[in-house]
Amino acid sequence: MNKIALLPEGLHYRTAYLDEVGIPDKYMEDYSVLGLVVDRFHESIAILDEAGFKVEHSDAWAMISLDRYTALSAVLRLLADKRIHCNYQDIADTLYQS
Repeated sequence: MNKIALLPEGLHYRTAYLDEVGIPDKYMEDYSVLGLVVDRFHESIAILDEAGFKVEHSDAWAMISLDRYTALSAVLRLLADKRIHCNYQDIADTLYQS
């Protein structure tokens, strides 16, 4: 089963997540750290829980279990239907931009 991170908007949340899980050794050469960044984090968790997705969470980030190959598109569609702004992006993208 695959998982994907769900994070609130704000660089400090991404930093907290990356501090916890680390960054792959060959980040930006061979790997990216993909995740979902949403504007309404706690509401997103509640919506996903209600829809039957397994979501493990803390105050700063969450992990969504993707149990089938269509799960990510279902998550994105569900959040869009609820008008939650969501970006599927490299969450470590600002590490080398300072």
